[in-house]
Amino acid sequence: MTKSRLGTVVLLALGAVLVLSSCGGGGSKRLTKKQYAAKADTLCAAFNQQVKAAGSPKTVAAIAAAYDKLLSLDRKLVADLKKLKPPANEEKAAARAMTLSDEQATRAAAVVAALKKNDITKASALVKEGNANSSERKTIFKQLGITACANS
Repeated sequence: MTKSRLGTVVLLALGAVLVLSSCGGGGSKRLTKKQYAAKADTLCAAFNQQVKAAGSPKTVAAIAAAYDKLLSLDRKLVADLKKLKPPANEEKAAARAMTLSDEQATRAAAVVAALKKNDITKASALVKEGNANSSERKTIFKQLGITACANS
């Protein structure tokens, strides 16, 4: 895989990780399904814009720097999503999505570390590893009606 192609794949994968784990602004009261999805969609859409703005870096160093920035934003978004109070009947699915998001953030940090060491092989393997995780998260977000996260 060329460095340019890897950069695009890595940014898209990280973007997916970050978008899928992005949402926030809760309160102590449970939200309705519609409210929960709307709040999550708003945050995911904003994050999608940040991912898009990161562009397609061409060098390993630029890819690592973009990942670093997006990973920081992802961690904030995951924290915000955890503040939301989903409807009781969707709490289990939302919790699973957050677990997957935490796992993906850990994996993304490992990708950044590999890229900083110029270990393209390891970074590529980690991105491939994350695909199943990402697929499951997207499915859960679709079930929850959170389209901005599910369609990223």
